[in-house]
Order: sequence, then structure tokens, then C-alpha cells
Amino acid sequence: MTALFAFSYAFSQEVRPELRSYSKKVDSIVVSEKSKMNLELDDLDKNYRENKISADEKQKQRTEIAMKYEEIINEKINSQKEELENATKGIVKDVVMGRSGKQSIELLAQNNALLTLNTSGNKTKKDLLRTTDFNIGFGFMNLTKSSSSLAIGNKESGIRAGNSMSSQMELRMTRQIGSLVSPVFYRIGFGYRSDSFSPKKTTIFTQDKNELSISDFNTFAEGNLKKSYLKNHYFLVPIDFVFVLNPKYTVENNEKMLDNSKGNFRISAGVYGGVRFLTQNYIIYKNEENNRVKYRENIPDAVNAFLFGGKLSLGYGPLNIFVKKDFTPIFNDQAKINNKYGVQIGLELLYINF
Repeated sequence: MTALFAFSYAFSQEVRPELRSYSKKVDSIVVSEKSKMNLELDDLDKNYRENKISADEKQKQRTEIAMKYEEIINEKINSQKEELENATKGIVKDVVMGRSGKQSIELLAQNNALLTLNTSGNKTKKDLLRTTDFNIGFGFMNLTKSSSSLAIGNKESGIRAGNSMSSQMELRMTRQIGSLVSPVFYRIGFGYRSDSFSPKKTTIFTQDKNELSISDFNTFAEGNLKKSYLKNHYFLVPIDFVFVLNPKYTVENNEKMLDNSKGNFRISAGVYGGVRFLTQNYIIYKNEENNRVKYRENIPDAVNAFLFGGKLSLGYGPLNIFVKKDFTPIFNDQAKINNKYGVQIGLELLYINF
């Protein structure tokens, strides 16, 4: 998460050199270690094709390799945290002190943002028609049987809709389509999405070889189940079209333009594509000795690597209510569950406007 935040700030108009350096180091670590991991996986596939190892041994080694490189990447990124903390402290100090008169923070200020970070003095009305913002969103998730179904509250999915959540963070660039009076905008960005699926009470996700299913907890261990969930992590690229429903106009330097300085009603429609980079299953319980146990395992095969879906939202000011529907299944044929397509309804904040 710290790496994504660093990338987000680097996308803004003025970037501290320390943050740019940190972002480059994190990117280098991920690319380097992933390349090494892929070489090991290629060797593993070769051994399997040459009948040197069994399918069970291949699956076991794949899991071990993935967990090994996950730990390596996390350790190397953690070793760089001091650099990020120092850069962040510098940003906060500069903003609070108003250093050089170029930075300011405004709450509920302009361009529908909850928080505006103005790094270049007061923006003009024309500037507000071209923005970059960092936002967060939260949604309640469920699974449906098809790409067209919007049955958010269906009971056949095997998961608890009220306990299954999705969170997103996105860095987005917004530009006006057409003339300065046009009420239509397009928005493109880069983001992170995390989906947590909680199965119904007394059940857990279990992995047998390369198959994923929902089973009773008692088939896994003796004791008292506290919490169980499966979590998917994605990198996303969202593309949206925004339509202002109550356009207001102003004149600046003898030019008539849309006034985007105050809150407005809008409707948005768009699509998103994602790449999954990690899936983990968590089972938290108390064993027969009343000791707390947290079990975690990687799920490499039963979840599809790519995600594509659509989004509709209605918003005013800094708030958006959205519905997202995955057009491609989250789970593949190796997941023995009834419903495999994600759907969510939630709330999004236009959080920080640069």
C-alpha cells in the first residue's frame, strides 16, 4: 500500500525527488524478483513435462516458490520504508509551513474534492476542468451465476454478502471532451483493488491439490472458527465517461466555460480491466487448547488472472454511489463453487485533488 501511495503522489504535478526515487526502487524490486520467480516456475514446468516430478509435487513446489518470492519482495520493500517516511515527513512539513507559497490544503474546496492539495498556487476555473485526483472506495460484494446478473443479495453464492467487501484506490486523470462549455468528461487512471470473500458461517475455503471449494470447518480442524475469508489483489486500469447533470457556467478572461469549482450532480459510466497478482486464503480459529491459530495459504490456480467489468455511478460533490459488475468470472473451472461473477455496490470518495 505504501508503494501504491508513492506512485500516486508521483503522478501529480510536482513530485519530491525522494518519492520518485522510492517509487523507482519499488518497481525495480518487483520486476527483478518476479523475473527470478518466473525462471524457477519455467524450470518446474520443464521438470513436470519431462516426468521428473508428479502433479502433486509440481503444485507443492509452485506454492513454495510463490510464497518465497512474496516474502523476499515484502522484506526488500520494507527495507526502503525509512526513505518513504522521510519523504512523507518532508511533504507534511512543507505543506503545514506553507513553504515557498506553492502548497496549500483546502477542505471541501473545489472540483468536487473532499481534500484539495494545491501545489501551484490558486487554480483558475479553467484549470479545474483538467484535474488529477486520488480516490478511495468501498463496496459490499457478492457472486452471481452470470455476467449479466445483478442479484446483489442472492443467497446461492455460498458467501456472506454483508461480510464480503471490496476496497479500491485509484489515481485518475480527468479531461473535458469538446469545448470549454461541454458537460462531458473522460477519466482514465491506475488503481489497486482488494476483494475479500467470507463464506457462510461454519464454512471455509479449502484447497485440495489445485481445486478450490467451500467446505465445513470441521473437515479442516477441530476447534472454534472465528473468521474465514479469501482475498484477491488486483492492479486496475479504469476508464470512465462523466456527464454533469446540472451544468453551471462562468466567464473567465472573456471565455465562457463550465464552472467546475462547486459541487455538481453527475452520472458516470465506464469499464475497468485488471490483473490479479495475489490470492490468499485465511482461516482464523481457536484450537482444542483454546489457542488462537491463523492459517494462511496462497491460491495460485483457481482464480482467473485477468478481470474485466463495467461500472455505473451517481454522484454529488465528493461522493459517488456506484454499482460494479464483473463481466469475466473471478473464479475458473478449478473452483468448485456455484457462482463466479463479482458484483458490488458501494461508496466512492473523490478524496485528494492535485
